[in-house]
Amino acid sequence: MAFFRSLVKSGALSVLACYGWLRVRLSKKPTLLILTYHRILPADAPERAVEQPGMVTSPQSLENHIRFARKLGAEPVHLSDWLDRNRQGKPLPKLAVAFTFDDGWQDNYQYAYPTLKAQNAPATIFLVTQMIDTGNTFWPEQVLSLLTTQTIPENDSSFDWLRPHLPSGPTPGANRPLSLMEADEVIARLKSLEDAAILEALEQVYTSHPDIAPTETSRSILSGSELAEMAQNGLVMYGAHTRHHYRLNRLKDQKSLKEEIVDCLKDLKSLGEAATPVFCYPNGDITGKGEDLVSDTYKAACTTKTGWNVAGCNPYDLHRFNLHDGNSHSTRTLLATIGRGLL
Repeated sequence: MAFFRSLVKSGALSVLACYGWLRVRLSKKPTLLILTYHRILPADAPERAVEQPGMVTSPQSLENHIRFARKLGAEPVHLSDWLDRNRQGKPLPKLAVAFTFDDGWQDNYQYAYPTLKAQNAPATIFLVTQMIDTGNTFWPEQVLSLLTTQTIPENDSSFDWLRPHLPSGPTPGANRPLSLMEADEVIARLKSLEDAAILEALEQVYTSHPDIAPTETSRSILSGSELAEMAQNGLVMYGAHTRHHYRLNRLKDQKSLKEEIVDCLKDLKSLGEAATPVFCYPNGDITGKGEDLVSDTYKAACTTKTGWNVAGCNPYDLHRFNLHDGNSHSTRTLLATIGRGLL
């Protein structure tokens, strides 16, 4: 039975890959594929042990994606350049590909940038501007590290906010650290809470347990000097991903929305010509008032909707393909991911 399931899965993957290849090759309108990455880490990187599997791609896979895109006949472009040409009605490549990276991880500088530079592939990194030059990181990574390395005390009130979201059963996280997959499921459940509330709760945990608090030496987000170096030759540009990575649909007032959306662009402008007024929604969460602010402030916005973009598309509803090792480690899986997204 296991062999049969494996055979069916392999066959379905091949069908999707063929479909993806045919759709891309036979597209009649000028088409843009936006490929999305988060963290770029080697297979043996220790950071992988405390990261969501759907967040990580190896440097070799990134290089393979760039090479394969060119074999498909795709022209690597700056997202901003394609958008400008599309808005102005200028000729567009028949097939273009834009490489984008969300959040502003330091490993984008360590492992993605050398690959982009070697392959002469332009890219856009969407930055969480108030995280730059800090030792802070995002709450999912903090929670993952906590759950996979610590046991959760049963009678410690500083963990009361977390306990209802732990796995149910005979070992609900109090007797052992969780596996990465179990912790990832907890992250999904915690998204019912507000981002600021989770961060505040984590600070209370660290106050009660300073021995498990993150240290300033464990920086995981890009620094200003790293951003400047990547921007020197015009290869990397920087878009907006809010100031604190708060999900916009969880913000209750207009002031908070303005701080995250409008003030993020003000922060970006300190990066000079490398800054591009393109927004990327955290977690893909959109709110009507937030959309209005984005359209008033930026020239385009990326969503988490899957698919491609054609000439004349709505620049505030850009579709992307979110890639990671699990869905793009080979040419076949990459094409299957594209094919699935175009169904």
